[in-house]
Amino acid sequence: MLLQFISNLFESDEDDQNLYDIVIQINDKVSPLDRRNLYMLPLNDFLTENHYGEISGGGILKEEPGEIIFCDIHVKFYQEEISKAILNEIINFVEICGAPKGSKVIIEKTHQEIPFGKNEGIAIYFDGKNSPEKDQQDYDVDFVQAEISKLTNTSQERYWKGNATTGLYFYGKSFDKMKDNVSHFMHTYPLYKTARIAQIA
Repeated sequence: MLLQFISNLFESDEDDQNLYDIVIQINDKVSPLDRRNLYMLPLNDFLTENHYGEISGGGILKEEPGEIIFCDIHVKFYQEEISKAILNEIINFVEICGAPKGSKVIIEKTHQEIPFGKNEGIAIYFDGKNSPEKDQQDYDVDFVQAEISKLTNTSQERYWKGNATTGLYFYGKSFDKMKDNVSHFMHTYPLYKTARIAQIA
């Protein structure tokens, strides 16, 4: 039942008949468009330019409320066997693209898992239904997201808006440092006084 439940939540852009040799599971709460621009297009160029292979599909896994858990990229190699050195090159490239800690490569033939990732992630969750009509700037998600992005020195922001909860995600070198940098800001703006902080990478 659980596997069926997870399968139904997995939004895939891969043909069922399309084979792959490895799955690159990226611990990033990234939208389908950002997954394409940040990871898939650069990685596919890297693979084809080096004659290693190409992207054959992938998808995004969501929890029941609709929040993204992680994204997958499936890779098909041109050669039957792939060396450890080439796998390390691929991993290093995806890390340069921003892959956070908690990511992994899964080798389809052996089911071996290779963990990787360098960035850490912070999530800030708040109740989006409690915003008062006055002082809208204090509660404007885009404004607050931009301010936190400056404080955390992050350039790529992600967010999720559920029925009752909004989550903002930021990825950088240190969760603890990002948390410290946003602490004063969160106590300054009423919306964030009761917000919940979680480490996501």
